[in-house]
Amino acid sequence: MRIKTITLCLLVTVMILSCQKEELLNDVNRVKSDVPLLSKVLVDNQLLYEYSYNDSSLITEDKSKFDLTVHHYNGKGLLGSTKFYGIDDILSNDAQISQAAMNSKVWVTAENGVKGGSMTYEYNEYGQLIKTTYLWPLSSISEYSVFSYDANNKISRQTMYWGTLPTGYINYSYDGKGNLIKETLYNLPSVGAAELITTTQYDFDNEQNPYRLSGKMTIPGINTNKNNIIKETYTIHLTAALGPDKVKISSNTYVYNGLGYPVSKNGNVTYIYK
Repeated sequence: MRIKTITLCLLVTVMILSCQKEELLNDVNRVKSDVPLLSKVLVDNQLLYEYSYNDSSLITEDKSKFDLTVHHYNGKGLLGSTKFYGIDDILSNDAQISQAAMNSKVWVTAENGVKGGSMTYEYNEYGQLIKTTYLWPLSSISEYSVFSYDANNKISRQTMYWGTLPTGYINYSYDGKGNLIKETLYNLPSVGAAELITTTQYDFDNEQNPYRLSGKMTIPGINTNKNNIIKETYTIHLTAALGPDKVKISSNTYVYNGLGYPVSKNGNVTYIYK
């Protein structure tokens, strides 16, 4: 039930922001001075996301009109913690309040936003991520994930816990370039076998993914992929009593610069680099 609630919240966020999920983090260092850093993302010529970096070209903030994510690194340059801020009024049951929040021109900051929680990260002696812990502002219950790796040192499974109980897991599969090509989400009921909830499959171009250059985190996804997603097939698996599975397919087309990085997507998304 916990997984279904979280999934619903993510879907609401996607609908509100009309853009990609997931935090802007990755598993590689920026090693070439001529490699661009993603600075802004515009949709229909309106600024949607903006990114800030430290002197090591690691992302410190990714922000939008509706939320702010702040990243802190440890002495080894690995992501140590992340703090999340947002606006509660967007989800208000009062239509006037929620609409006013949507129309506001003031972006979320650490000062005016509501702290939604924080994430901490733990690593083994090889620098591999082994655990993330999400801390809720008003809850003493621990919510965390543990990670296991395949023979290629890629994360193969993320197992989620609520308190001491496992609630579900995600299996990850990759292509030869290290792009995430399939993720499957399972629910772990208190009694019985694991239940397949969703499957997401991805196809890629052969060009450079700008989201891969900004951090040192290895959670599989847009921030670890070498290339850009050109097709996503999302399947919600239903029981026989509820009918056939629900499948949603979305496609992306890009225009690239001379270095092979996208400068636009689907005709209305613009990428600006620094």
